[in-house]
Amino acid sequence: MSSVPAGGQPPAVGTHEFGTRNVRRIPARILTGVVSFLDFLLLLISGWLAAIALDAWGESPSLYFIALAGTIGAGTGCVVLAAQHSYTIGRLRSEPQIWPILKAVVLSVGALIACLFLVNAEARPLRVFPFAFGAIAILLLGSFRFGLRALILSWTKDGRFRRRVAVVAVNEFSQRFIERLQTEPDAFEIAGVYDDRLRSGRVPQLHANIAVRGSVAELVRDSREESFDVIVVALPLCAVDRISVVLEKLRSTVADVCLTTDLAGLTYRGDQFGAVGSNPIISIGEIPLKDWQAAKKAAFDYIAGAIALVVLSPVLALLAMGIRLDSKGPILFRQPRLGFNNRMFTCYKFRTMYANMTDVKADRQTTRSDPRITRVGRWMRKFSLDELPQLFNVMNGTMSLVGPRPHAPNTKAADRLFSEVVQQYAVRHRVKPGITGWAQVNGWRGETKTVEQIENRVRCDLFYIDNWSLLFDVKIVAMTILREIYSENAF
Repeated sequence: MSSVPAGGQPPAVGTHEFGTRNVRRIPARILTGVVSFLDFLLLLISGWLAAIALDAWGESPSLYFIALAGTIGAGTGCVVLAAQHSYTIGRLRSEPQIWPILKAVVLSVGALIACLFLVNAEARPLRVFPFAFGAIAILLLGSFRFGLRALILSWTKDGRFRRRVAVVAVNEFSQRFIERLQTEPDAFEIAGVYDDRLRSGRVPQLHANIAVRGSVAELVRDSREESFDVIVVALPLCAVDRISVVLEKLRSTVADVCLTTDLAGLTYRGDQFGAVGSNPIISIGEIPLKDWQAAKKAAFDYIAGAIALVVLSPVLALLAMGIRLDSKGPILFRQPRLGFNNRMFTCYKFRTMYANMTDVKADRQTTRSDPRITRVGRWMRKFSLDELPQLFNVMNGTMSLVGPRPHAPNTKAADRLFSEVVQQYAVRHRVKPGITGWAQVNGWRGETKTVEQIENRVRCDLFYIDNWSLLFDVKIVAMTILREIYSENAF
């Protein structure tokens, strides 16, 4: 790398080319979960193929027997593979796992034989069933593992499993931490080191051959433009005040935040600490809604959002026609709002104000009997129909069906910006904003006149983030339909 980054910083020595390429990374937990499901499916297919072989032999087992035996065999095989820690990226990448597969299949065959004894299966073809199942299972699982290993090795080379790590503080702790991670180049990429003392010249521009990129505030800024998986604060435990200040600044970042300190070299248990590579760490906070939680929420958003768009398309067309006939100007109102990771995005709404009176930055909140609102707009706002175009935001990935409501940048409470009123305000942007949310169904919507109102909104939003579940989302959607379509706070 020969170019010099903005600000005159030298490039990081030994950094990976992956850091500058647009590579879609694959969450390890999701991949291993998919592999375990495919193993179960292949074992079920093995039972089905063994039943076809029995049918050719002249003995056709019942569908109930096939389903029961196949499920028992598949379940036993997957449990044995999991017990051997076969579902880790390291194991899937390092070996074809012939021995774990053989052990799993043998125990699955044993479970099937025990099943046959329980149901008193005396027919010779039925007694052959477990062995036919075992032979087919070895062939299918072995072939799958060989192909999967080649694919994972290719993905590893491309950096798809590499976690990007940012390190805070220049000292001996951070140096040892970085040096350990540099021994695992396939698993980790050091994205940069940050220290508030850089501008004063008290720390070097290179630390452990990695560029010191700026202050903690600049780390927060960079985290909105780049993807950091882990932010590690490397400070001694005696620096309590400094640790507290740094952690407070990092509260709104969308990354796992942890502390590495005088722990390196100590013996520790997994239930006491976590680890980043071979480095023991104290976990301070994890990204909300990641891995399978993020996958489930995204699936709910896209499936339910697509269904809602199809069902409501006649309503959307009628509302668009009403806006066009009622007043001059565009049908949609496009407003910049703060969203996920404190990034700005364009939020879509039906235009409810006269075109020459719209307030893009929300310098002035909408009030009851607001003269800027059109006749059709007043009716739409009463029933919250102006929010329906945000379904397009859900489909383009900038919003969720449920989440903290996004606000325009200049929205205020008691003549103060929301971010100035509530210290934890930015933390709500660690998840995607939503069309509706826990604050809205609890009555905290509409005009925000007082500090107490925005504090209650933020408290509800943080409760939602900390307690998310798919059923919680479904509950909020149902409460919105039942309570909030016509709300006293909607105007």
